[in-house]
Amino acid sequence: MILIFLIALILGNITVINSRDLTAEKTGLIRDGQTLLLNGQWDNAYALFVRYHRNDTTDPAGYLYRAAALHAEMMDREENMYGVKFEWLCDSTRLWAQRELKSCTARDSALYRLYVGHQYAYRALWESRFGSDLASLNFGIKARNQYLKGIEIDSTLYDIYLGLGNYHYWKSVKSGILKFAGIFKNEKKAGIREIMLAADSSLFSSDASKSALIWIMINEKDYDSAIALCGELREKYPNGNSFVWPMAEAFYKSGQYDKAAENYDFLLSRFKKEPGNYYNLIEAAYWLSLSYEKMGQNKKALGTVNYLRKVYKEIPPIVKRREKSKLAYLMNRYSRSSEKASP
Repeated sequence: MILIFLIALILGNITVINSRDLTAEKTGLIRDGQTLLLNGQWDNAYALFVRYHRNDTTDPAGYLYRAAALHAEMMDREENMYGVKFEWLCDSTRLWAQRELKSCTARDSALYRLYVGHQYAYRALWESRFGSDLASLNFGIKARNQYLKGIEIDSTLYDIYLGLGNYHYWKSVKSGILKFAGIFKNEKKAGIREIMLAADSSLFSSDASKSALIWIMINEKDYDSAIALCGELREKYPNGNSFVWPMAEAFYKSGQYDKAAENYDFLLSRFKKEPGNYYNLIEAAYWLSLSYEKMGQNKKALGTVNYLRKVYKEIPPIVKRREKSKLAYLMNRYSRSSEKASP
């Protein structure tokens, strides 16, 4: 399942600057890569960004985009498939960008600050999923600092506001006791304004910003707006799951369980064909079963659970541990001898 604002961070790293980094050929590759990523075509996206890198092996963006493609696939599949390579690409992005910062123009330096900030942001998200929460916090703060330096240099580099806005909003939401202790400020409103500015004014990051806003709308319980925006972007990117998950969640949380079930069933059908490590399959099956329960259709829920039983031996132990509570609920709630299922 895509993590909150993942796609926003992946794609929100481009702006129009008169520099060698943004030739017409490169911007064309970037646009094509965006479409591939949002359609879940990871291998094709990575191959395209390899082409980008070969055009200029000293351009830090060539490392960043490849890291972004690997990061997107790992987070979407919920599996640490490329950890070492991903970290190397992030480190290479930072090193090449820092080299450019020693000799580039002042305005170009804002772009390189953005590149450094984004590789820190990717590392923060990776750590939050597969590593250490403390390391995630540390990388997140480093990303914020780079974004602020970039804005000080060029406040019209609107793509920076997307990364900064995501930091401000989700930091305020997730900081918990740190916020109440006065260590972190509540900057939710500032974060939303910054993301909306990026959505309105950036050339390449409009859909990325909308992706970020969808999850904020859900968190703010503005489900109708989230559903409408998901529908718009799902039509544009029909082959990916990036906008199906939030649409299903918004339907479920707004009490539209029939439509939630429709979307979770759609996801489950996709994961049956390509289960990966089975994490997403379990998630889709769990929420589909709960949607059926809410509608009193326990027989359909039992059918979904029986499918999980058939593939249970194929689920890796680490995923069974991560999804222990959900698997236990479904297996216990719908035992083989259950006679509670309704027609």
